[in-house]
Amino acid sequence: MVRRWILYLLALLGGGLFFLCFEGYVSLFLLALLLGLPLLSLALSLPAVLLAKLTLSLQPGRLARGGACTLKLTLRLPLGLPVARFSGRLTVLNALTGERQVHRLRLRAPGGVLEASFPLPTEHCGALLCTLERPRLLGWLGLLSFPLPGGTRAARAWVRPAPMAPGPLPNVLAGLGMEGGWKPRPGGGPGEDYDLREYRPGDLLRSVHWKLSSKRDELVVRETLEPRRSTLLLTLDHFGPPQELDAALDRLQALSRLLLEKETPHVVQWARPESGEIVAHTLAGEQDLQRCLEDFLRQRAPLEGRSVLDGPLEVPGGPPRHFHITPSLWGAGGDRP
Repeated sequence: MVRRWILYLLALLGGGLFFLCFEGYVSLFLLALLLGLPLLSLALSLPAVLLAKLTLSLQPGRLARGGACTLKLTLRLPLGLPVARFSGRLTVLNALTGERQVHRLRLRAPGGVLEASFPLPTEHCGALLCTLERPRLLGWLGLLSFPLPGGTRAARAWVRPAPMAPGPLPNVLAGLGMEGGWKPRPGGGPGEDYDLREYRPGDLLRSVHWKLSSKRDELVVRETLEPRRSTLLLTLDHFGPPQELDAALDRLQALSRLLLEKETPHVVQWARPESGEIVAHTLAGEQDLQRCLEDFLRQRAPLEGRSVLDGPLEVPGGPPRHFHITPSLWGAGGDRP
């Protein structure tokens, strides 16, 4: 645009000299035309800028690591007017790894629609934050540049763990639902396992042990018991090289899906690497797993940090049955390394 202004000023200087040297209608008309060019550019370009439609879209918005993902930029001008030049800065940030790519855009389109596609880096898991900053449109005469209304545009893509075949269930989780003692069954009911206790107001009469009550001369209640099942707890660290994070996330996804197929709810925990604050998700279905993974992917993971194993592990319902996921949980093909 600087070059165009230099050419315009030279033309304006020439028009002024022509007017001074040759008095007449033509020289005056030429000088007036040159002086009015910036206003003409503003009058012609401003409506198109105000009515322009700029969008960012991702195809697809969610994908497995290593898949193809494209960011599509579309700029539409009213009445099919040509796009002289579009400029801006496109930043792609992986929120998990911190990797950043910056593209400086200078695009043109002879028609009224400008479409440009940019392949996104998907070699590592993470939330890809795509931000288009300072979008501007050059006026048709090339003298003025206009910021597009709406300012910064943004879009986000989720690069999830890659599918893998799970290996053997770890020994600590092999006894799914192993009893951790006994607890009263809510609502009572029939059962072979029970405990005896004194009658409390509100107990059902059918739960009274009449034979033993007559011997003790006080009401004794038969309280039905059921196994107290240990809470399954999976943990992993939220720091390390991207390759190790990818491997740990692949195994977390495979192990969680294996447990969900067995209709076994479980809890996933990790610690924020800077503060050590525990992040916990209870997983009872596929949607819970996806929310858990996306929460992990949107947080920055440094190379070093605080481990979830640095403090005590706590879950509702008593001591958990715990397993810590590492990148070497299973070898290639799902076999134990």
